[in-house]
Amino acid sequence: MKYLVAVRALCEFTAKHGDLDLRFTPSPSAQEGMAGHALVASRRGASYQAEVSLQGEYKALVVRGRADGYDPEQNLLEEVKTYRGDLHAMADNRRHLHWAQLKIYGWLLCQDRGLQDIHLSLVYFDVASAQETPLTEHFTAAALQEYFEAQCERFLAWATQELAHRQARDAALAALEFPHPAFRPGQRELAEAVYKTAQAGACLMAQAPTGIGKTIGTVFPLLKAVPRKQLDKLFFLAAKTPGRRLALDALERIKGSAQPLPLRVLELVARDKACEHPGKACHGDACPLAKGFYDRLPQARSAAVNHAAAHGPLDKAALRELALAHQVCPYYLSQEVVTWSDVVVGDYNYYFDTSALLHGQAQANQWRVAVLVDEAHNLVE
Repeated sequence: MKYLVAVRALCEFTAKHGDLDLRFTPSPSAQEGMAGHALVASRRGASYQAEVSLQGEYKALVVRGRADGYDPEQNLLEEVKTYRGDLHAMADNRRHLHWAQLKIYGWLLCQDRGLQDIHLSLVYFDVASAQETPLTEHFTAAALQEYFEAQCERFLAWATQELAHRQARDAALAALEFPHPAFRPGQRELAEAVYKTAQAGACLMAQAPTGIGKTIGTVFPLLKAVPRKQLDKLFFLAAKTPGRRLALDALERIKGSAQPLPLRVLELVARDKACEHPGKACHGDACPLAKGFYDRLPQARSAAVNHAAAHGPLDKAALRELALAHQVCPYYLSQEVVTWSDVVVGDYNYYFDTSALLHGQAQANQWRVAVLVDEAHNLVE
């Protein structure tokens, strides 16, 4: 069995180091980023190929992604990064991550098209001035292959663990039974509608009275649909904290009724509610939990996924305890753990917003997801 990983996820796992540093802000919105990429592509020649899909394999890994653009006449591959502010203020570890992504794309393109060498250009696009700052280097295919394989080797042990988790999770969900002796009136019909909708890959709007057991009646059938539809994740979105709590309680009840069920459940909490040092900026010179964050992250990440699989949901309290034990920021640890979670519970804005974390990651990593929206009438039209 092969493990699929996006180029971005691979590089964020292997190439991040040093401090968490958010001084290079504010970042462009998702719309500004897409508009910036489109404008850069529109400035290129007729031979320019935008959004080049690439894929390669190394042992048990399948690495895939979309490079921003390639000009075969110049043998030039570009990775466009939009920004706002002073480019010189960008932290070195962020630029190192950008180069890692570009070099991975470079090897995948060389392999795909039989190239012996290639020019790689990291193009920084200022969304305010619409100016480009290209950083271009020449690489041989052999050097890029060596880099690619080194990154894959660093990820393989984790990938093996993730493959085992996915297989155990899907087997347990396939055998999962309803956590109560019987359905409430109307609850079975709701669950069947949700399951059939998931199987069809369609959308469902359900209206049900209070007391029918809507949370269990929707979460349970979606979990049952995960193995057959090969879903990567389930997102449960709520308008308020009580809605999130109901979801977490329902998931804990389901998990407790089917031991062992290695289901990783994560609660996302707003930054101001998760911050341990209010008033301090998010960088290593101000906050002790940002100093060396990425150097301590691997141990914290491992502890988080192990806790989530073996115990109850990784809610605000559990995540805080775990983060402080490893001296990392709870909020940014939760953002990291999204990638390795099976169910994510959070507010609407994590999916329906101009800079929505869950929507952005689902697009970037090409995840197959199911989205449950509690009390959807609260959404803007």
